[in-house]
Amino acid sequence: MDAKNSLGEPRCLISRAAILHNVGLIRKAIGPDVKICAVVKADAYGHGADIVVDTLCNFSNSEAEPPMVDALAVADLDEAAALMACDLPVIVLRPVENAYLGSQRARLEAATRHGWVLSLCSAAAAQDLARIAENRGQRANVQIMVNTGLNRAGVDLAGLDGLIEKISSLPALRLLGVATHFASSDEPANPLNCEQLGRFVAATSSLSIGRQSRPHLSAANSGGVFFQPQSHLDMVRPGISIYGIDPRCRPDMDRPLRPAMKWTAPLIAIREVAAGTQVGYGQTWTAEKPTRLGLIPVGYADGYPRSLSNRGITMVAGQPAPVAGRVSMDLMVIDLQNAPQATIGDEVTVLDSDPLSPASVYRIAELAGTIPYEIFCRIGTRVRRVAVDEFGVRPEEELNRQDAKTPS
Repeated sequence: MDAKNSLGEPRCLISRAAILHNVGLIRKAIGPDVKICAVVKADAYGHGADIVVDTLCNFSNSEAEPPMVDALAVADLDEAAALMACDLPVIVLRPVENAYLGSQRARLEAATRHGWVLSLCSAAAAQDLARIAENRGQRANVQIMVNTGLNRAGVDLAGLDGLIEKISSLPALRLLGVATHFASSDEPANPLNCEQLGRFVAATSSLSIGRQSRPHLSAANSGGVFFQPQSHLDMVRPGISIYGIDPRCRPDMDRPLRPAMKWTAPLIAIREVAAGTQVGYGQTWTAEKPTRLGLIPVGYADGYPRSLSNRGITMVAGQPAPVAGRVSMDLMVIDLQNAPQATIGDEVTVLDSDPLSPASVYRIAELAGTIPYEIFCRIGTRVRRVAVDEFGVRPEEELNRQDAKTPS
């Protein structure tokens, strides 16, 4: 969606420059020899996978030529199928299971045809996938996910060697990687981080024996990238840090990540109310004095937390505009006393890209009792994602790029 056609509508402005800046910080942390697999699951954490993948593949803010990352990771086969066409390897993180249930076989056939890297956690799943690939006369690319302490998914350490042997015995499978996932990487001092890494390194130390090429090893997520350099191994898998959020879910100037999203909405009505006027469902807000109120087309159906009723802060003309009354499904009332010059059509910042703003995703998440990940992922499809550019490509060129992708 282009910027000019989305004016006057709620929209999430996604900064290409911020995304590339954040990837640059990740690259600086890991060095030139470690690969980056950008995690773009859940529609790129709510930022719009097409915008993010296009940015990573076709833009650069340095002397390096794009693409700026080496691979992409998604949650499942449907997310992989929805990605825009690109030349990067695509890793599907959800383990293969129920290969012959429903339409799963057709999806796995398509995944094999496209060359996506599929995650395996059991010998049974390996056998099923090999049979599907063999029937098509192809080889399926796979990685093994290993459970080292998260206890969520993955083959247990005791079963890893057996699974490797099983995959090696199946000519229709090609083992490209072995990965694990940290449980507490956002807590740098947590001893479990070193314990998990130690288990993983020990379990995979013999992988190169008898092989022409060793499968790549991957453990570090965003927390691992910045807090545990020994976990970088062959490839890192940053997610939230690509979108400008610190792994510890609070701003940190030691890691000057730039939030890539700014959520805005227009003022669609303004109402002058007398002291004592009550507002919204349940009449939970009362004007203490004559007050000017604004209305914006944002509600909990768009992902703004209802728990921020009478608590959330938006920004109007750089000034805080508190939420007045309950957040309803499609609309929200805000108090304009700090922005007396606001008029209908003015832009309201619902979620600010400034990490220190009272409307930042950090603050919204704190008030809602959750984490920035969830706030981003809850923003609904009614809120258009719009790419904005702060460098290199001129605004009119960016509009032309977006128009060219929009069906006539």
